Amino acid sequence: MKKKYLNKFIAAGLASSMLFGSQIVSFAAEPSGARFTAKDGVIDEQPGDVFYEIFVRAFRDSDGDSIGDFKGVEEMVPYLADLGITGIWLMPITDSNSEHGYNVRNYYEVNSQYGTMEDFQSMLDTCHKYGIKVIMDLVVNHCASDNVWFEEALKGPVLEDGSENPYWDYFTFVPSDAKFVEKTADEIHQAEILYEQEHGSLEGFEKEYPLYDNATQGPDKTVWRESEELPGYKYIGIFSDSMPDLNYSSEALQEDMKNVAKFWLDMGIDGFRLDATRHIFGDFYSNIYNDYIAEENQSFWEDFRSDIVAEYPNAYLVGEVWEKNTDNMVPFISEGALDSTFDFNLANKIYEAVSNESTAYDPSAVDPENQLSQDDDLNIVSDLVSFYNKFGEASNYNFIDCPFSTNHDQNRIMSLFKYQFDPEVADINVANPLKDESEQLILREDADKAMDHAKVASSLLLTMPGRPFIYYGEEVGLDGVKPDSSIRECMPWYEEPFNADGSAKEGLANYGETLYSVGGEASVEAQIDQPDSLYAHYKEVIHARKRIPALMNGDIDEYNLDSQQIISYIRMTEDQRVLVIVNLSGETLTQELAQDPNYGSFHRVLFQSSQDSISQLNDSTLTLAPYSMVVLE
Repeated sequence: MKKKYLNKFIAAGLASSMLFGSQIVSFAAEPSGARFTAKDGVIDEQPGDVFYEIFVRAFRDSDGDSIGDFKGVEEMVPYLADLGITGIWLMPITDSNSEHGYNVRNYYEVNSQYGTMEDFQSMLDTCHKYGIKVIMDLVVNHCASDNVWFEEALKGPVLEDGSENPYWDYFTFVPSDAKFVEKTADEIHQAEILYEQEHGSLEGFEKEYPLYDNATQGPDKTVWRESEELPGYKYIGIFSDSMPDLNYSSEALQEDMKNVAKFWLDMGIDGFRLDATRHIFGDFYSNIYNDYIAEENQSFWEDFRSDIVAEYPNAYLVGEVWEKNTDNMVPFISEGALDSTFDFNLANKIYEAVSNESTAYDPSAVDPENQLSQDDDLNIVSDLVSFYNKFGEASNYNFIDCPFSTNHDQNRIMSLFKYQFDPEVADINVANPLKDESEQLILREDADKAMDHAKVASSLLLTMPGRPFIYYGEEVGLDGVKPDSSIRECMPWYEEPFNADGSAKEGLANYGETLYSVGGEASVEAQIDQPDSLYAHYKEVIHARKRIPALMNGDIDEYNLDSQQIISYIRMTEDQRVLVIVNLSGETLTQELAQDPNYGSFHRVLFQSSQDSISQLNDSTLTLAPYSMVVLE
């Protein structure tokens, strides 16, 4: 029965009805018609598409080679549409010699293991038929060492015929005997400024280069790499020697990357997730967010976007700026630069609150560089409102936020709720899990609450403003902890992944070294017709979001309740305002709701889970079931 239901997505397309019981409350088909003014005088509505991140290699295999492919994704578009997804982000699909695909060999070709360009186009057309936008990874900071640009550059600055090599300055090459010093990039920059002020120019100044100061791994690692094909030179590769950094000081390189983007937009892609956005003019830890680097980044992204939208006005650009300090993110969205950045700060705060079942916070227990708050509360909503005001003003209110739980570079959210991690690593998202003497993962004391915590986290994620992103498998609680191969395992379609003869069931992909995606309850087949499952909860909340305009496209404002076990906030468009209240705890809570001076009173339950028979609103008294969410109007 379950397998039959799963296969009907492929054979018959989108199911016409929801899989769980009827909603116990009805949605408002029309906006309330009330007019009001936001506290800050601005209501910043944002498109609220629900995006789904897909690692094609691991999602679904259509031809039996165990490698996910475009046809496999196309087969499951009805599944995504039924879940409520309105956009997908494809991790790298361009030609590459690695499993992850982030070392691009040819920007104009698809990865042949995923299919042909015709297969890609068919998948794209099917997504659009179901109303699903598609953005793809555009790897802008670096390429592969066997990319033709780098291969040509390795011929040296001057070609055999005596002409200048046009690809030489696509990368940053420095003679091996150059003056490499144990100074930071910023110290060198400041020394150059002082010398120029004293001498009127840099003539006579011996150029220095920082030996250490890696932008991604800390100051104890070097970014300088060597190639046997070009002795006598070093080049920058901040991630590895197989991924040389592109040099965006080259105008020719800038034009080439714009042409790459236009090629895929012409194919019908709806936009790009821009990988390693912050690194293109910041190769070193000490200068990555300095003013002169920020200006270069902002200038390039403004130019890039302007050039793209002149021909493709609806192209969507979201940048990966892995950063907690929002001030450092502003240049990437200012004055017509990118549409969005991923909200890493919000993701960390949601995890912290849900994990502890409270917004209470002790900043003294955390290293200052990694503090999420300066006082005894996470201040999730108030800080988010401030963030929106800052980014709204910087972008002329064109910014679209991108909340998420975890992604392909981080330990999966379900695992964070289940296991203990190395306490010496400040960021739990990339920390190693703790293991016992038998090399088994050590469970948290409250691991039995992981499913409840995952539901609460999804309730918060899917009722936040902007475009929330779901990592594939998250909707069924797929486990996965570092290294990267273990957080990018096969999509768990089946309760029992293997046939009696040991062969993998049809469609299973990337299962060779599977440690966590082993089927069982954490599978689509096991959850798809269970009304109390995590999958059903995701689906129910996504559909609520899509049917309530204030949840889908609205702004956010504060609504303060005197409890750190509750997160509450107002979502509003020009015509509708709703109050979202989430119980972080396993207790039934009762709360008096006061009239808000700007938004009035909330007197009707607009949404609560079909599995929630406890929550209710009597006049101004709200009863909240454990780990529940209600939306009031």
